[in-house]
Amino acid sequence: MIIIPPHQSGPPTDPRKAAHDTTVGMLVVALIMLGISLFIFILGPRSNNPPPAGVGFAVVGLALLFGLISFFSWMKEQGDDRGDGNNSNSES
Repeated sequence: MIIIPPHQSGPPTDPRKAAHDTTVGMLVVALIMLGISLFIFILGPRSNNPPPAGVGFAVVGLALLFGLISFFSWMKEQGDDRGDGNNSNSES
């Protein structure tokens, strides 16, 4: 008999780690979508039954959307690093 312990999901222990995971995940999805769009635009016309042009542009649009989400998530991640309490004040 195999006993599998229950998966306990809860809030992330480190919000910065969760933000970084979101950034990396969205970047990976954007790169995959760009690869699919290149496949559609390069190999699609060579096949006997190419997909409509709208399909390729839709995939490029999705890649752009996920790229923008990744970029803004990265920008938010960079802004969160400054609030860690290690600010030096030169007015002392």
